[in-house]
Amino acid sequence: MSDKLSTQPVTKTPPPALPFDRSAGARILARSFYKELRSSGYTPKQLLALSTELIELITLDLQNERKGAA
Repeated sequence: MSDKLSTQPVTKTPPPALPFDRSAGARILARSFYKELRSSGYTPKQLLALSTELIELITLDLQNERKGAA
């Protein structure tokens, strides 16, 4: 046996990607986000305000996309 390391590069092919259900991923992310914020002391009213702000930002993005496509 030799004490020298092999100089040949080791190449591994990653496993094929599994299909990802984005709606299921979004639900999992939302639930995790909610639980984390609640455990950090956020109230339901504060979470509602945060959610409203997110919806407003997304609405602006969608409006800007529509203007760009027109």
